[in-house]
Amino acid sequence: MTGQIAPPGETAEAHVSDTVLCGPIIVLTYEHSGVELLSDVLSASCTVACTDGTGLLPLCHLASGTWRSIENGGSAPSALAVKSIRSLVSTMAAVVQSRAGATRWCEIAYAGSAAAGTFRRIFPEATFICLHRSLRAVFADGMRAYPWGLGGSPFWGYAVGHPGNNVATIAEYWVAHTQELLVFEYRHPECSLRVRHEDLIDHPERTKNAIYDFLGLDPSTVSATPMLRSAPDKRVEEVEPAVQLAQLPSDLRAKIEDLHVGLGYPELL
Repeated sequence: MTGQIAPPGETAEAHVSDTVLCGPIIVLTYEHSGVELLSDVLSASCTVACTDGTGLLPLCHLASGTWRSIENGGSAPSALAVKSIRSLVSTMAAVVQSRAGATRWCEIAYAGSAAAGTFRRIFPEATFICLHRSLRAVFADGMRAYPWGLGGSPFWGYAVGHPGNNVATIAEYWVAHTQELLVFEYRHPECSLRVRHEDLIDHPERTKNAIYDFLGLDPSTVSATPMLRSAPDKRVEEVEPAVQLAQLPSDLRAKIEDLHVGLGYPELL
């Protein structure tokens, strides 16, 4: 294994078996997921160069769509389209890796399952970490970040249908992004790992080792045991009174409860 991005224009079958553990690392998540803790774990390896929200996954998705339009349709990008898109992204990744002296590139991406799926088709050797966080923790973190209102926040686009109800707005945001992550996990189980923010806090060593093992990171490349940054109160989800979560509409609450159960979180109330 060389740790380099595989040459463009070749099929997934030709590379996934021998480069899956040295291709790009993509962290799929959303804002207020506590991704800083996971970034600490990944950045502890001197072989990994991390970038955050560069927009390269949406760029790949848009470029793929443009190529399909130019080539008059088709359900999958052609070999020429794949080669072109890979060349663009690989060049940018090479700059990032060169500056850091690293052999692998890691992107923290706030992109949906469609964009991630396109990136997977362009880079079949990529591995993905899907980072989740409980609704209570996201709610507490969001309310701390925007105490005077959600206008201009990542949550604002989900306020439709919930005028004046910040609890429901944040819940809609959490449901939408959690479902997107689960869709990707379901479609790509062979290359994705589910990580919960709470496990990075409660079981840091076990979770860190599972991540390194999944990514094929050599423990000898880790300069030191990462000191995980904790939130002011690591159990932030417990400080919010139940009465606030009681403001959730019944249909939204049902979706949340189903997702919480599936992710191994306790019931809201």
